[in-house]
Amino acid sequence: MNLAKKLGVMAAGLGISGAIGAVSAILLLYVLIDAVSVGADDSIWLYLCATFGVVVGGICFRIVIWAGKNKSVLQ
Repeated sequence: MNLAKKLGVMAAGLGISGAIGAVSAILLLYVLIDAVSVGADDSIWLYLCATFGVVVGGICFRIVIWAGKNKSVLQ
């Protein structure tokens, strides 16, 4: 895989995984707002949302990088 294609796949992976990670963290934050309203600690839930977004984004990034590899076995 040449350098330009590899950088393009990595940039697309970062964009897609960043967007999916951010959306999942925001959705989890909306769900956990109810937990805060019943007395849960605010900072713990914010850290949990950020961690969840990073994990989901990392998994999506690995999937995009894996999908962008050469398929020499299938050729």
